[in-house]
Amino acid sequence: MSEITGGELLLRCLHAEGIQYVNAITDGTYMMVIEAIERLEDELGIKLIVPRHEAAAAHACDAYTRVTGKPAVVMACAGPGAANLLAGIMCAQAEGSPVVAITTTRRSDMSDSYIHQGGMQVSHHLDIFRPAVKWNGKVDHWARIPDMIRQAFRMATSGRPGPTHVLIPEDIISQKGDAGSVDIWPPEKYRVTATTPGDPALIRQAAEMLVNAELVNIHCGNGAERAGASEEVLQLAEHLGCPVTATIRARGIIPDTHALSFHPTCMSRIVANSQADLILAVGTRLGELNMWGKPPMFGEPGKQKLIQIDTEPTHIGLNKPTDIPLVGDAKCILSQLVEAVKTLTDKRPPHEKIAELRMIQDEWQKELDNLVADTKQTPMLTGQILTACNEFFDEDAIFVMDGGNTTLWDIHYHIARRQRSVIYSMNYGHLGTGLPYAIGAKLAFPDRHVYCVTGDSAFGFNIQELETAVRNDLPVIIIVAVDGAYGMEKSAQLRQFGREADWFGHDHAPVRYDQVAVAMGCHGEYVETGEGVRPALERAVQSGKPAVIHAVVDPEANVDPPGNWLWAAARTGNME
Repeated sequence: MSEITGGELLLRCLHAEGIQYVNAITDGTYMMVIEAIERLEDELGIKLIVPRHEAAAAHACDAYTRVTGKPAVVMACAGPGAANLLAGIMCAQAEGSPVVAITTTRRSDMSDSYIHQGGMQVSHHLDIFRPAVKWNGKVDHWARIPDMIRQAFRMATSGRPGPTHVLIPEDIISQKGDAGSVDIWPPEKYRVTATTPGDPALIRQAAEMLVNAELVNIHCGNGAERAGASEEVLQLAEHLGCPVTATIRARGIIPDTHALSFHPTCMSRIVANSQADLILAVGTRLGELNMWGKPPMFGEPGKQKLIQIDTEPTHIGLNKPTDIPLVGDAKCILSQLVEAVKTLTDKRPPHEKIAELRMIQDEWQKELDNLVADTKQTPMLTGQILTACNEFFDEDAIFVMDGGNTTLWDIHYHIARRQRSVIYSMNYGHLGTGLPYAIGAKLAFPDRHVYCVTGDSAFGFNIQELETAVRNDLPVIIIVAVDGAYGMEKSAQLRQFGREADWFGHDHAPVRYDQVAVAMGCHGEYVETGEGVRPALERAVQSGKPAVIHAVVDPEANVDPPGNWLWAAARTGNME
């Protein structure tokens, strides 16, 4: 049989997993991986995507997993490359994204066991990455590459997904071995790839509880989105006539425009959460931004029942006592529930509470609309960017949020129309993810519009990735809401001191982000009014290039954006 390098063996393992892209900055420690990608591109169809920073590569992978539901792969070199990568992996961990990270070490005789002797770019990779991943391990032998890659994917995709980490010395990547002496298996041969139905008895009990409840509230988290459970959520809600709420991470699980959908930052959502006598929690731990599932956002545990669906058994009853636990994939479990509920009751009209919730939300929406009605005002409000985007982009577009207070505007004004169409670092709040997220989403779906509305502070973290987008012909559109400061920190300072204060350490020097973008080969636009956003979007799309729209926004309005009170309440645990 032919001999192949460890790099080629690794690549063939990734091909068996269906990987299309390896995100990595080229480096000598894994030169044989790069060589194999170039030589075998026509056979394996794997492409190398080279970013300008390893953390951005991890963010791009994170986004790719969210819009596709599939794992993604990022690589980094020994020492500094792995250090840079770690921030992106920590973010993927918080968001539950199955990103497989592969880092190299120097050759085996320069491993971390000899770090005390002064080896260059040698560090304790396994120890450093271990808290940030679900599993990690080191390849000690050429023939063990397939075993370790299988374990990395097995762990990344099981239960609640998350990142994993494989460490490979450069000499093993360069080493040659007999290709016939190792086995490469497709995913269905070694890990669970099909969903497993829920316990029929528990499904029946849950269905009876749903049918007999006075008011059901279906509350969805990222597990519902990850499972692609939109259709099942909608079927169940429409059959029961009950309200659907969602975490910010699960925006679009059913369209925001649906009569049974209630916005995550509107009081209608809190009323639905708190007044329902039964919560069907789909793929959510009911964490901090859900006030741990406790009053006043949710009802008293003794009075409010909970049916909880989650792929991870350890999430059941984590923050709120659970009456019926349903462990498994949300889409599969919900399809069973829909069928069981249909055998117990005919389709019901919308619950009488829906009218009250709709009235609350309509009034809330009217206030939001009035706030942005004057599209000629200068400077504009960030919400006016979103209203223009809602009108311009179709429901197939993927929307990326980034920033602090900018994301509060994003959340309030963006209309989510379908699942897996909104990407945001909700659980980690990681600034700078916007542009890399957009790149990852565009790699996954090159024929869909991908746009990001970000603050200028957040944009500055990974602005260098504009060149990555240009080089890889990824025409994403980035709208930068420019207030010249870390706006959310101004909000925090105002809350902390309770008075107007000189902002300390928050303001930026003036930057024309559109001109920076042009210098990098992108299309650039500069707008100061809401009415100027749509024409700028039209020109950006027509350019066929990655585009940056510098949108000047009102810095005073940005200190206290819509929903700021709710954000502060969730963070402090004080709803009063």
